[in-house]
Amino acid sequence: MNRADKVNKWIVLWSAIGVSVILGILYVWSVISKGLMNELGWTSTQASLPYTIFTIMMAVGFFSAGKIQDGIGPRKCVVACAVLMGAGLVISGLFTSPWLVALGFGVICGGGVGAGNVSSLAPTLKWFPSNQKGMVSGAVLAGIGFSAVIYAPVSNFLLQVIGVSQSLLIYGAVSFVFMYLLSFNMVDPPEGYDKETGSFRPEPSDKMEETGKEAASLQDAAGQSDGEMNTKEMLRSPNFYKQFVIFALSSASGLMIIGHAAKIAQVQVNWEGGFLLVIILNMLNTAGRFLGGSISDKIGRLNTLKLILVVQAVNMLLFGFYDSIPIIIVGIMVQGFCYGTIFSVMPSLTADLYGMRNFGANYGSLFLAWGIGGIIGPMTAARVLDTTGKYSIAYMIACALTVVALAIVFAMKIKGVSRQKA
Repeated sequence: MNRADKVNKWIVLWSAIGVSVILGILYVWSVISKGLMNELGWTSTQASLPYTIFTIMMAVGFFSAGKIQDGIGPRKCVVACAVLMGAGLVISGLFTSPWLVALGFGVICGGGVGAGNVSSLAPTLKWFPSNQKGMVSGAVLAGIGFSAVIYAPVSNFLLQVIGVSQSLLIYGAVSFVFMYLLSFNMVDPPEGYDKETGSFRPEPSDKMEETGKEAASLQDAAGQSDGEMNTKEMLRSPNFYKQFVIFALSSASGLMIIGHAAKIAQVQVNWEGGFLLVIILNMLNTAGRFLGGSISDKIGRLNTLKLILVVQAVNMLLFGFYDSIPIIIVGIMVQGFCYGTIFSVMPSLTADLYGMRNFGANYGSLFLAWGIGGIIGPMTAARVLDTTGKYSIAYMIACALTVVALAIVFAMKIKGVSRQKA
């Protein structure tokens, strides 16, 4: 009996959430980067470089592991993630020069986190029925957002007590151990498992054959012969490129705020409690991932994106005028919720459009857009801060990018399944 026969969908889901919590080290980088600037004298641009490289390598790791785990299974990819994440954090703790932290945290840890992301999300979606894709992807991805509730206060404490170098060493060791233990539950469903009923498929009946014909007619209406596309077929779809640009531009402003939250608090409202801002941001990031995914199951993926991008654009337009702690907390909450919602809708939309058979490779290809957003957002903010001493111009750029993403959503047309309605 293999491992897939010993677990059920809820064990897989909760284990995937646990993996996601560990993977959320990126979302506390603003606390760590503030420590690098204050303790080691790094510039804002130097402190943003590992974060930016991390987002690029996370996208690359997501893309690479997406293809690999479709073939060899998710558990081996999660183990590889544990090794890479642990090693990258240890290297960053041992050698605290900007380029070596960029190598350790950015390249090695970032690639490992990307591999762990897709290798926990893809198998979990395969255990659940199609009308719960938004909820499941939201729940798994919410673990990453929730991680900051743990990481931020712990990081703030460790930085004060033992410094940034020792803190990274501790994170490296702990993340490896827990990730390795959870990897045993990261498995695809066994052969014959019916995710619609949560049980093994019965023998075919006339009623089931009729249901299959009805499903096939829906797939034909959507322009797909069997509801599935491989990556080559997906890359011939105009919707993929629209979705890619939407993801890249919409995530840029969220990653900008996440990467600079603690520094924004210091610069904009002269508040040294920025680590609390990180916790607040990621609590709403978590809520957005879970609630946004569930909402998109009800009102449609595109309708959800339209709504949330309008809110995000307005928030970024006004962000430079937030001049008190309570107001900036509200702005951070709004931004966190918008970012989390967008992040949860994208995998569900990918599964709706291109099917689950090649989900790992397909979503891995799309996830490269998030890496581009990670270049645009944080580095734009860092350069603006180093040049002008404040973030106002960066907020305007983020607002403009969000408006462009919104326009593309309105131009995106999807036929067929009701959850995809425009």
